[in-house]
Amino acid sequence: MKVIQCVNDIEALKAYRRAPQPLIQAIEQDFLHLYEASGKETSLHAFFLPYDQALILLEKEDDVMAQVDDPFTLEYVERHHHGGMVFYRIAKRWGHEFQLFYTLVGIHDEATEQWLLEQADWNEGRGDFYV
Repeated sequence: MKVIQCVNDIEALKAYRRAPQPLIQAIEQDFLHLYEASGKETSLHAFFLPYDQALILLEKEDDVMAQVDDPFTLEYVERHHHGGMVFYRIAKRWGHEFQLFYTLVGIHDEATEQWLLEQADWNEGRGDFYV
């Protein structure tokens, strides 16, 4: 699991190739939307998301269900096709805010993949991501 709270975290994802480029682009776009929504009172490099609003990249060995399977906080699961790959974008509600999670399709155990598929709305993503 990778927690993205600042632009340097996105740069680290790119540098260490922790995810395919199209997924990193989607995460970066959502981060920039959050920055824009913040009113840009600080520079982009000084902007820092609090943990409960951080963007979370779930990886192969992560327990997805422990992170997102809560009917009281799960807002939505979207299945996106972007840049030739398919991934999930999951939103959990924390008070009046959302926390976004991302994970690639097909990297988790069968039960988790089935649950994600059942929860998901399909979006033919063309880079149009909104928080």
